[in-house]
Amino acid sequence: MKNVKELRDALVDVFAAVKAGEMDTAQGKTLVATSNAMLKSAQLELEHSKLVGKTKEIKFLKTE
Repeated sequence: MKNVKELRDALVDVFAAVKAGEMDTAQGKTLVATSNAMLKSAQLELEHSKLVGKTKEIKFLKTE
């Protein structure tokens, strides 16, 4: 995943695959848990930037 848009698109695909029975629920849950860890990591970077008073570009959050 290069950015949050790609992650979001992939999660839509996971949802559709689980709903269609093409992916089992356990695998879908694992992928969602991994995506949550990626998002929390980006959130932690944002919070750290705020605390130290610096603006930091987080490439993962950049979609253009």
